[in-house]
Amino acid sequence: MKKKEKDIKDIFNDDVTKFRRYLYTGQLTFSDYAATKKQSDEIVNFIKKYVRKKKTILDIGCGDGTYTLELFERIKPKKITGFDIAEKAIKIAKKKVDLKLRKRIFFTQCDIYNIKKRFKKGEYDLGIMRGVIHHLDNPQKAIKLISQVIDQIIVLEPNGYSPIMKIIEKVSSYHRQHKEKSYWPPTLNYWFRENGYKVVKQKFCNLVPYFCPDPIARFLKKIEPMVEKIPFFSRFFVGTNLILYRKK
Repeated sequence: MKKKEKDIKDIFNDDVTKFRRYLYTGQLTFSDYAATKKQSDEIVNFIKKYVRKKKTILDIGCGDGTYTLELFERIKPKKITGFDIAEKAIKIAKKKVDLKLRKRIFFTQCDIYNIKKRFKKGEYDLGIMRGVIHHLDNPQKAIKLISQVIDQIIVLEPNGYSPIMKIIEKVSSYHRQHKEKSYWPPTLNYWFRENGYKVVKQKFCNLVPYFCPDPIARFLKKIEPMVEKIPFFSRFFVGTNLILYRKK
């Protein structure tokens, strides 16, 4: 009898059972630290430079809460709520919240396809989707539902332009296990435009990949600023596609 394939919820719940967190949030190696810090810095810069309102934030697919709490510390919103499909991740996230902040930081288990049932339109000024879309079975449906709740959203995704990213998705056991599939950036933008959004700002960044041997990661980090300044080259060889979408 063929073994039943695990869905993404079970896969991430297994990660929490094994590591007490999501694998990439531990920052155990230099590449993990460099890659995640760079992504966090770019998201924060986007918010500070381009986001109109940021008093309330909805972190869509918040995982174990690591980056939700980091964002709260750096942006200081009035309220931030993170939700994720993996209930074990949410259990871990809730334990991280300081008692004094439990009226401003919230975590709840929710399937992204139920976002409209759980949250009201206009309830949050800004949505954050950090590395979520490439795990979804039906990204177009998810975007449509999100559009009925959130008017501006920052999306961070693997750079679908990058041939290196496509190779990593095929050969990396982690990427295969977690069903990662980067999307062509124009396709991603089209899906959001179809649901009433426009691109406010888009940036391709991050030369250092996750789970990279330290010597290679350190070399890539040194040349990262130079590579990001080369327009055509950076678009096809960095690993992250970061976009701010806003309703027209």
